Amino acid sequence: MTLHRLSEVLNSELSDLSYLGNGQIGDIYLAQLEDRPVVIKTTADDRDDLLIEAQMLQDLSKNGLRVPEVIASTKAALVLEYIKPYGNTGYDKESEAAKAIASLHQVSNESRMYGYYYNTSIASFPQNNEQTQYNWGLFLSQMRILPMAKLCYDRGVLEKSLLDRLETLCNGLYRRIDMSLITPSLLHGDIWSGNIIYEKSGVCFIDPAIYFGDKEMELAFIMLFHTFGERFFDEYTKLHPLSEDFYETKVALYQIYPLLVHVALYGGGYVSELKQRLEILKV
Repeated sequence: MTLHRLSEVLNSELSDLSYLGNGQIGDIYLAQLEDRPVVIKTTADDRDDLLIEAQMLQDLSKNGLRVPEVIASTKAALVLEYIKPYGNTGYDKESEAAKAIASLHQVSNESRMYGYYYNTSIASFPQNNEQTQYNWGLFLSQMRILPMAKLCYDRGVLEKSLLDRLETLCNGLYRRIDMSLITPSLLHGDIWSGNIIYEKSGVCFIDPAIYFGDKEMELAFIMLFHTFGERFFDEYTKLHPLSEDFYETKVALYQIYPLLVHVALYGGGYVSELKQRLEILKV
């Protein structure tokens, strides 16, 4: 998108536009807006992804998580505060990240239901968050695992036998984890190293995929992509001790949804990892 076109779309005078790269739904730029540097995410599709991202960032900010300020948002472009990364921050990065995430996970909702107040997204895919589920197992299976598995199957990147195994898993999910011990926590939903910026004053998180779910869903995601190590978990568990079945059951179970997202995005290599998790769960 040209500088003139972006200025037109945002009804603001931009300058010094430079291309940063291609995101999941469109090109990303660095520019000057008046006297400040900004990041501009764009899309050519007539979808609400950028408006949803803006709302998610604002909601996380209201709940105490450091995220980029939303400066402007339209269907075509999202303007965000530019966050300058620092190498030598002077603080323990994993410890600070753990404190931030543990604090976020203390946020719940009055209805005690899973999902969110509107549908969100992860990467380029919608996340149906219809907030009608009091049962975490039903939400995880009906709103997360099965829709993404069917999308992968429809795209031809997941074989029918694997889809059948995932359906079997979901049908018996209630027998695998004690739902009575789980309460809804606000999740960032996509915490890998590329979505974390260490600035001078602390840790900033970008590209959320929020919803209310089991907080250990976030931890399994972090383990899957090796986002943090032992220092993170040592600090995090001071506030939220791990459940007894976390390593034995939840890690493999909760990694299935993000693996399916990556199968849909990239195919091949992630299918074998998905099969490995199903073998651990004896499905």
